[in-house]
Amino acid sequence: MKLSDLAKYKNIVIQCHDVPDADAIASGFALQSYLRSLGADAALVYGGYADITKPSLTMMLSMLEIKIKRIDRLPADINLLVTVDCQRGAGNVQNFELPDAAGVIVLDHHRPEIPDGENILIRPYLASCSTLIWDLLNNEGYRMDDKVATALYYGLFTDTNGMSELRHPLDRDLAEINSNIGLIKKLKNAAITVEELDIIGETLGKREIINSIGVFSAEECDANLLGFTSDIAQQVAHIDCCVVYCAQPHGLKLSVRSSAREIMASEIAAFVCREVGNGGGNIEKAGGFMSYKKIVEHAGDISPHDYLISRVMAYSINYDMIYADNNTIDFGNMPVYQKQPIPVGFALSADIFPEGTKITIRTLEGDIDTVTGSNIYLMIGIEGEVYPIMREKFEASYSISDMPYTEEREYRPAILNRLNGERKIILPYAKTCVPKDTKLVRAKMLEKDTKVFTNWDTEKYFTGVAGDYLVANEGSYSDCYIVRSDIFAKTYFSYTV
Repeated sequence: MKLSDLAKYKNIVIQCHDVPDADAIASGFALQSYLRSLGADAALVYGGYADITKPSLTMMLSMLEIKIKRIDRLPADINLLVTVDCQRGAGNVQNFELPDAAGVIVLDHHRPEIPDGENILIRPYLASCSTLIWDLLNNEGYRMDDKVATALYYGLFTDTNGMSELRHPLDRDLAEINSNIGLIKKLKNAAITVEELDIIGETLGKREIINSIGVFSAEECDANLLGFTSDIAQQVAHIDCCVVYCAQPHGLKLSVRSSAREIMASEIAAFVCREVGNGGGNIEKAGGFMSYKKIVEHAGDISPHDYLISRVMAYSINYDMIYADNNTIDFGNMPVYQKQPIPVGFALSADIFPEGTKITIRTLEGDIDTVTGSNIYLMIGIEGEVYPIMREKFEASYSISDMPYTEEREYRPAILNRLNGERKIILPYAKTCVPKDTKLVRAKMLEKDTKVFTNWDTEKYFTGVAGDYLVANEGSYSDCYIVRSDIFAKTYFSYTV
C-alpha cells in the first residue's frame, strides 16, 4: 500500500477509534500531515460518546497543534474514509453511514476483526499504529517535522507502557526517532489524575509475594497507570519482579517489571500469558493480556486471578539455569552433530561501522549489544537470525563462498550505532559462507525450559523451551548456547566417526 496513492482523492476523512488515545491521534495526525503536504484535503475526526479530556491528551493536542473533531456523521461529500488504530465495523469505532461511492482504507495494528481485503493493512505484530504509519511514511521518503515525529514517538510510548512492550524491530527503530524530549516529559508528567493516584495507592495494598515475585491487583485502568504502579512496586526491597494487573471487559491487562538478571520481564510476561493471550517487552519492562475466554478454554472453571497466580508460581519453579562460563554440564557424553553445508550469510562488523563502535544488533529475536572489531563477525542464519561470532571460530567453522548473499526476510537485520543512533542494514555488507565438514558440536534436547547466560553477555540470557537444544562447540564446552528446535533440525545431522 502506497500512501501517495491516496492524494488523488479530493475529500478525505481520517477516523480514529471512539475516545481516541495518543496512538490513534498520533497516527491520524501524521497521516493528515503527509496528505496535506501532497495538496490533499484531509480531516481528522472521531466518534463516540465522550470528548477527549485526559490531561496528557489535551496537552498533546494543544502543544502539537493537532486539530481533531468529534462528529456524529460524516461529510456528505466524502470520497475516502481512512480508519487508523481501528477497523471499520469493529466494536470500538462508530460505524458512520458512508456514501456508496466512497472508498475505505483500514490501517491498524490490532488483531483482525474484519475480513481481509485489498485496502486493509493490519500488522498485529507491531506494538502501535504509530509504528505502522511511521514505516509507511518512511517508504514514501516523507521528511517528518518535529511535531509529527514527536506525536508518533508519544503514540508508541503510550501504547507500550513507556517503551516497555516493544515487540518488533520497527517498534524499536521508532523508539530511536528524534523527538521533542521536553514536550514528551511534560506529557508523561500530565498523565495521572487525583482519582488515578488513589487507584495506585489501593493497588499497592493488594499484593501476593511468590518466590520474590510480587503480584498486585488494580482497579480497571489504562496501560499507562498500570505502568506507573509497577514502577513504584518494583522499588520494594526483596521483590525481584512485579506483576501488576487489572480486570478489563475481555481479560486481564498486565504490566511487568524486573530488577533481577535471572528474570527478563519480557519472558515472564510471555510465559504467564502463553496459550491465553500475549505478552512481551524488554528485559526490565513488559506487559501482556490474558483473555477470559481463552482462560476458560484452557483451564476450565478457575478465576482469572487464580489462573494468573498459578502461572506466576509455575514460572518461579520452571527453569533450569546455566552459566556458560561456570557450568558443570557433561557435554563430553552428549551426541555429536555436524552442521549441514547450507549456505548462510556473514558480515564483518568493522565493515559496517568503524572498529570499536558500540553497536546494537537489531533482529527479530531481540537486541544484542557488542562492539565492532576486525575479530567480530556477524552471522545471518537460515531463518534470518543474527548472532556474533569470533573471527577465529568463524575461520575454523566456515568456508567463504563466491555466491552473492541475496536472502530477504520479513525484517532486514540492522545495526544501530549506540552513540549517535545511526542505523545501517546488514544485508548490503553480507557475503555467503558454507559450514565446513569439521563444524562439530555436542548437543542434547532440553527436557525442561532452560536459561543460558552466554559468554557474550553475562547480564542477559537466552531461553530454550523443552524440545530445543543445548549446544556447545566441540572442544569448547564453556561456550554453550541454545538452538531452537526447528533451526536445529534444519541445520544439523548426527555425526558418526
